[in-house]
Amino acid sequence: MNFDDICDNLSSFNVSNDENVGIKEYRIGMYKVKTPKQDQDTRRALLLERQKSARQEKTALLRQIEADTSFDDDERVNPYKNQLMLSEWLKQKPVDFEDRWVFKCVPVGQRTLVVAQKGRTCSYTKSGYRTDIFPSLLPGGNSSSKGAYTVLDGIWVDEASTFYILDIICFNSHAVVDSETEFRFFWGDSKFREDLTEIDVPGQRNMYAFKWLPNYPCTPEGFNSAGILDTPSSPSLDGILFYHKECHYSPGVTPLVGWVKPDKLQVFLRPQATKR
Repeated sequence: MNFDDICDNLSSFNVSNDENVGIKEYRIGMYKVKTPKQDQDTRRALLLERQKSARQEKTALLRQIEADTSFDDDERVNPYKNQLMLSEWLKQKPVDFEDRWVFKCVPVGQRTLVVAQKGRTCSYTKSGYRTDIFPSLLPGGNSSSKGAYTVLDGIWVDEASTFYILDIICFNSHAVVDSETEFRFFWGDSKFREDLTEIDVPGQRNMYAFKWLPNYPCTPEGFNSAGILDTPSSPSLDGILFYHKECHYSPGVTPLVGWVKPDKLQVFLRPQATKR
């Protein structure tokens, strides 16, 4: 599925006007934060070096799930809060942009943490607020798979009643927070294509559709394949997330994930990927 297909599915959206600053700033905040003054390339190199020398600990959320402990949303400590990996504004192309980066086209929607465990599936906002409880075909997400658990990072699009999945944190009780982007994206894509063949269709055991968002290489061919150079101002496209191929999944802000708005894409890509 390329971005043109996503746009077709979301073509009926009512998108907020530019003057609605509050909604725009809220949506932008779901993906990126302000960039520290230190050079982004320098911070990326330091972070990648630390990843080589130290294995990342599992997040508090995964430890809680593995321990099979209960959690009430009104408890003082909320393990679902701040578990999503957030990007920075990508101010300029990294030095290794074409070789070491991939991108995903992000539809307009709500950034969401999806947790399937104990026979039910829950969705949470970035701040850990639970928005829904429902059955799904994710491992751990329905009564026939209570023993497993799955955690995904995605976008909830209300008008389409669909979760568009950006990244995979844990699948069928196998955590991949220590895995690089290339493996997580490959594994997630293969799971959705081979193991979850019916998850894109709502049903009794799968209340909402789930769809894996494809990733593309940061090359002229990749951008043309995604189709976003032809429709950079599509109302269904919220922005583009760029991932370093060696990035581990870590909650919070990382310079290894960058965010570019559609109206800035053509300028950002010059001269490597001009439209053909």
